[in-house]
Amino acid sequence: MKSYTKKALKSGIFAGIGFGIATAGIDYYDGDDFELWKFIFKVLFFAIFMGLYFNYSFKKQFKKESK
Repeated sequence: MKSYTKKALKSGIFAGIGFGIATAGIDYYDGDDFELWKFIFKVLFFAIFMGLYFNYSFKKQFKKESK
């Protein structure tokens, strides 16, 4: 696995976890109950899309730096 792919996976996972915690906190503040499946879905969904974005961004940056 290339270095930018590893970096994108880590960044996507951390972004997904942060997003999940933030939305769970907002739901809790609004008086809703914590739903584990909703939390897991939000974390996975956001992590996948952010991982894809970060992979594109890091690959572009890596190619720019290697020239």
